[in-house]
Amino acid sequence: MRKTKIIATIGPASRDPAIIEELILAGMNCARLNFSHGTLEEHAEVIRIVRELSEKHQRHIAILQDLPGIKLRLGEIDGSVRLNRGDEVVLDPQDHSHTPSFLPFPHPDVIRNLRVGHQVFIADGTIRLEIVDDSGPVKALVKNGGTVSSFKGVNLPGVPIDRSVLTEADKIALQFGVEQEVDWVAVSFVRTAEDTRYARSYLDSIGSHAPIMAKLERGEGVDNIDAILQGVEGVMIARGDLGVEIPMERVPIVQKEVVKKANDAAKVSVIATQILRSMVSSPTPTRAEVSDIFNATLDGCDAIMLSEETAIGEYPVEVVKVADSAIREAETVYPYYKDHPSRDRTQAIALAASRLVRSLRSKPLVITSTGRAAFEVSRFRPDQDIVAFSHDPAVLRRLALGWGLCPVGVVPPEPDVAALVSSLIRGAVESGLVAEDDVVTIVHGFMPGVSGTTNTIQVLDLKEYFASPSKR
Repeated sequence: MRKTKIIATIGPASRDPAIIEELILAGMNCARLNFSHGTLEEHAEVIRIVRELSEKHQRHIAILQDLPGIKLRLGEIDGSVRLNRGDEVVLDPQDHSHTPSFLPFPHPDVIRNLRVGHQVFIADGTIRLEIVDDSGPVKALVKNGGTVSSFKGVNLPGVPIDRSVLTEADKIALQFGVEQEVDWVAVSFVRTAEDTRYARSYLDSIGSHAPIMAKLERGEGVDNIDAILQGVEGVMIARGDLGVEIPMERVPIVQKEVVKKANDAAKVSVIATQILRSMVSSPTPTRAEVSDIFNATLDGCDAIMLSEETAIGEYPVEVVKVADSAIREAETVYPYYKDHPSRDRTQAIALAASRLVRSLRSKPLVITSTGRAAFEVSRFRPDQDIVAFSHDPAVLRRLALGWGLCPVGVVPPEPDVAALVSSLIRGAVESGLVAEDDVVTIVHGFMPGVSGTTNTIQVLDLKEYFASPSKR
């Protein structure tokens, strides 16, 4: 099976149940809901459809709730405004002037932090201003012109944003996410480890156990990546905003470095933005886009994320098929079996299991209460599919985002280890991922249902196992 996963954003072009079903059959492993757009009712309907189709096709599909975060935007503009190189404009926090001399920017707390020389990027960096006067009304000189309209995104590299990582809109969305039992939460514009601690604390306070994915969209987040990784379960390299916040030529280096750090920490890594951008309006990709997927796969990411390609594009299903084919081709030359240091018992068990899988050509099976043991085995990137079981269906859906992880089914906690192993083998064979003449390496604990107790590896030749008198 394909090991690198595919996240597809569901939007107006893909919200129809028939399209969602095609996306699942084409290879979507996770449905992303972008809470910057759409209503809660629309998102609830998508979640219902995904869950129903997941059950119909017996595939575990994760739901990723992507929060809007502290994205800065222009205010409302009457029609559009043309900014020409050399024009001088005032950034107006009052949001009341709609003339070419004023740009509505309803963020007075941010305007206070602007200083002469700061760069202002609008509309994904296509328009650039430079602050030339911060003594009164903040004035900026147009360096790269263009046409702006209402609510275009604004990036301010190097400008302090003194705001909580979670906005009030985020908190409303998170409460909805608890009710809908979303599987992952992507927190936008993460800057520091304090941001992740606050997000985790807030999620805990409303009863959410969803793992956090930190979106790296500002230079501060990249600078603090080591500390950020300690407080989250995943990271997303959001190359759109990031490519405006830091020099664009640095983005590929950051992508590789962050993926490596995430792999070392056994955290999920996702590469996002403009994966197959041309396919928004074209049925075929560019050669560069296919190469981008190929290289992202070889970088070692857990998943790639499709955004507007599947949300508003004309060919959402074809996009997933192209991504699936490109990843599969890359995985034919993938550098399997990574070597990482072990910092605790679970990692040491996972390392030993990976080496047994390699030397015996066995199939890895993992039973996990929280998902951690499965992600730790995934960290070593074995070339065999990792067959995963849990006592909790929510954990299985989370595992759908992990590299090489094949979530199969729920097994009840079983204090009798022999009975537990028997149920795992039976489930693995029934899934078709394991044959009755395979050798399996099983990772589990002697305290089923208790997190953090992974301490056991068993290697079984299933021909011998099924031939034993107790199995006849």
